[in-house]
Amino acid sequence: MTGGPERPPVSVYCSPVRARLKLLLLYLFYWLAFFAAVRVVFLVFFHTSALALPPGTLLGTLRHGLPLDLSATAYLSLVPFLLMALTAFRPMIRIAGWITLACTIVAVTVLSFLAAADLEIFRQWGRRIDAAVLQYLTHPREIWAAAGGGSPWLLLGIFAALTALFLLLAWRMLRPGLLALPPTHPMWVLPLLFVAALLVIPARGGIQQIPINQSSAYFTAEPFANQAAVNAGWHFFDSWLNGLNRTDNPYLVMAPDSARILIEAPGPGDSSSPDRVVTVDRPNVLLIVWESFTARAVERLGGVRGTTPEFDHLADTGLLFTHLYAAGDRTDKGLAALLSGAPTVSNASILKVPSKVRTLPMLSRDLHDAGYATAFYYGGELGFANIKGFALEGRFDRIIGKYDFPAASRTSKWGAHDEAVAERVQADLHDMREPFLTTWLTLSSHEPFDVPGSARISGTDGESRFHNSLAYTDHVVAEFLRRAAREPWWERTLVIIVADHSKKLERTDADLPYKSAEGWYHIPMLWAGGALARRGAVVDAIMSQTDLAPTILGQLGIPDGSRYRFGRDIFASPKRSWAYYGFDGGFGLVTGRGSFVWEQIPSRVTSQSGVVDERDVWLGRAMLQMTYQDYLNR
Repeated sequence: MTGGPERPPVSVYCSPVRARLKLLLLYLFYWLAFFAAVRVVFLVFFHTSALALPPGTLLGTLRHGLPLDLSATAYLSLVPFLLMALTAFRPMIRIAGWITLACTIVAVTVLSFLAAADLEIFRQWGRRIDAAVLQYLTHPREIWAAAGGGSPWLLLGIFAALTALFLLLAWRMLRPGLLALPPTHPMWVLPLLFVAALLVIPARGGIQQIPINQSSAYFTAEPFANQAAVNAGWHFFDSWLNGLNRTDNPYLVMAPDSARILIEAPGPGDSSSPDRVVTVDRPNVLLIVWESFTARAVERLGGVRGTTPEFDHLADTGLLFTHLYAAGDRTDKGLAALLSGAPTVSNASILKVPSKVRTLPMLSRDLHDAGYATAFYYGGELGFANIKGFALEGRFDRIIGKYDFPAASRTSKWGAHDEAVAERVQADLHDMREPFLTTWLTLSSHEPFDVPGSARISGTDGESRFHNSLAYTDHVVAEFLRRAAREPWWERTLVIIVADHSKKLERTDADLPYKSAEGWYHIPMLWAGGALARRGAVVDAIMSQTDLAPTILGQLGIPDGSRYRFGRDIFASPKRSWAYYGFDGGFGLVTGRGSFVWEQIPSRVTSQSGVVDERDVWLGRAMLQMTYQDYLNR
């Protein structure tokens, strides 16, 4: 008995599948060629700046721009790859081919237009095109005038040339294969869908923990080279997804002048000169930014006992700040506040927007201009939250991250533990030119708290493991400072230990109100070192992270601390008597009388402690309005 006609063996279909895979590979190379051409056009257009770069740096714009090019290529290829899988069904071959060509035509046209417009925007504004330009689309003449009002014909010519060239390539290279694919067996639809799923790897920049961002293209202290390495199309759509095209201020409740008067109202004090707490005019500054270091874990600040005994001991001979509050709840927000005096912006992170980062004042840049050698150390991924781009914009001479440590040292989920970083910092400081600013962002007290060595705090629950990670960093920092005290530079050095943000203790603080200052934002800060004049003392003034940069500049006698418009020199007069912190959809305010949390929905104070009056609420809302408007204006 015979059945139906025999199906050919699977091997017969392998050749049609190979044809599809080759076509997909060709499609990827097509887009990589497009982005390479756009970058070459950018470098030629700005040939004076490009030729001023060393040859290795110039070539580096192509090499370091490749990860973002691959990411953009992966996103653009997703629909064509999915359509290619559907060509396993014969009726879909030509349909999928024409849809792919149509998508390619639209994408080439849009991206060529962005590439051409980007040239004039960068020439006038010094930044790559982003979604902020969308807010001007209803006034094209005004945006053209604001961008310089030059002749549009060259830019139109570049747009036309790029579009025509790559549409011609698509028509000749891609169209024949797309419309004449040999039929294959429907069983291949799943393997081809798997191939499409693999695009997630280049789209996110690899299999590492932190997805790709603009920092991936930053590789040098030369701002033009970093900008040239950025993929303009990727940057534009990333900024659009992050809401950079937003123009309205949802927190506008009063006239700008009224908000400014509330914020800038003088506090208690006289007009005397700032207190001096250092023994030398231009001391070295060693800034240790401690990951997730909450005041709730410090006994000297009313926290639990035994977590940070070394920090408590250091406080006996240092200067302890008892009422410091974090500006936000994440590392990127803490760095922006500490080094740039930037308050946390609701539903945004200024560190993640390179075009705005460049407008910020920066402590490292000010000290670099004053003759300081500068360095930044972090055991984790510098690409996280654009930390690398932020550090480069801050003119740090040396920037050390995860991949600057040997693989044997990268034993944390995030990178190298604090002990390995401490050894590197100490070795480098031994030969570092003075005066110096060295910033060390610790890592080990970040989730999942997998610190090495024997447990110092017992327990397997999340809070116990967090305390144990703090105890580990406490030991590492203390050992580092003991060794540093024997170095010749120690007597001329001010050491500042401060948290990047706080962390609510999941068990101890379970009943605290949402975003309350006590459990969510109160952080420690301690000044130590051989150059510290005031020892064994405390500073009880209410203070924000945004006050640190102008306070340091005041101690060093470096002017222009007023550029940190949301910060204030804590040792100068008049003193501020409140601290503001922000979070998505609201803010908190701490005064000498009490504290409260205000949320946009339901537009009221949702929790409070102590005495809070209507003026405090309006002061907080003025800060919410002003900080968001400042973000929009940058």
